Amino acid sequence: MKIAILINSLRGGGAERVAATLANQFSIEGNDVAFWLFHPEGQAYWIEKTVSVHVLQERGKNRMIRIISRVSGCRKEAAREKPDVLLAFTAKNIPYALAAKTGAYGMKVFGLERANPESHKGPLWTLIRLLSPLCDGFIFQTEGAKRYYPHATGKKAVVIKNPLAAVYERRLLAERPIFKICSAGRLHSDKDFETLIRAFAFYRREGGKGTLDIYGDGIKRGELEEMAKSLGADACLRFMGFAKNLQEKLCEYDLFVFSSRSEGMPNALLEAMAVGLPCISTDCDFGPREFIRSGENGLLVPVGDVEKMAGAMMWAQENREKREKMAGEAKKIKAELSAEVIARAYLDYMSQTLRSGAGK
Repeated sequence: MKIAILINSLRGGGAERVAATLANQFSIEGNDVAFWLFHPEGQAYWIEKTVSVHVLQERGKNRMIRIISRVSGCRKEAAREKPDVLLAFTAKNIPYALAAKTGAYGMKVFGLERANPESHKGPLWTLIRLLSPLCDGFIFQTEGAKRYYPHATGKKAVVIKNPLAAVYERRLLAERPIFKICSAGRLHSDKDFETLIRAFAFYRREGGKGTLDIYGDGIKRGELEEMAKSLGADACLRFMGFAKNLQEKLCEYDLFVFSSRSEGMPNALLEAMAVGLPCISTDCDFGPREFIRSGENGLLVPVGDVEKMAGAMMWAQENREKREKMAGEAKKIKAELSAEVIARAYLDYMSQTLRSGAGK
């Protein structure tokens, strides 16, 4: 199968990481795979040498000119390469993928929703909803996200979880005087690191002995650093920046805490579970509750609840045996979401759609 993946870039981010993981696995299984990028700079994820990268140049600073340039670039690339399928990675690229379809006879377009649809606002989201039934197939990460789209889209769609390319496994660490806590994600409002920082400061005031490292970058970093300082937590809280080797870093900690108020599919949380790190997460839409059975393989706390999050941290610190038992259960997710399993689900769905289209 000849597969093209349309995505803005391969810079650091959850959608980009998933796209790279899938592209690599598609290629390993013998498919002809190419990335179509609008922005080639700053590649953060490794891709197989057999995966080609095609840059669709967008010209001009004017927004309308850039849109026209993207449409033209997608149409020309589709006419030249003639892929069997085009995956529109992130919903915002669905209009460009559908425009490309007119340039390649027989190509099937698959829309992918990578975020929480509740966060979509404005005329672009309205356009995407209207156009989504025109896709030949649609792939959601959760059942909850699927419900936000038109019935005509949902009836031909499938729910496939994110792949995990988990190559590290955390070993049970010896007890130590400092309890090491970490978190990871874009420093953005949706991730609600404000609640995490407040909860950590509360936990410390109540006698907690932990430190907190936050991995990731974003527009709110300066604001969050100031918050940590104002709460007196800056001496035991560090902002670590973006880490290419996040899985390896996670293995150094005793606990992972995830504070999002809105998710498409929480990649950082799933990676923490897969390496065998005890996890606390907010019970946000969508994702965490589809993987965490609270008290069994992790802990769920209400979104924005500082005291309950702080209490969960303290419980984890004081109950080593129980938290490590939860971590052992969490680690089982690695087999369920392996790159091989998830890529196969994608390939089966795309092949089925191609066959059904050929029969019409």
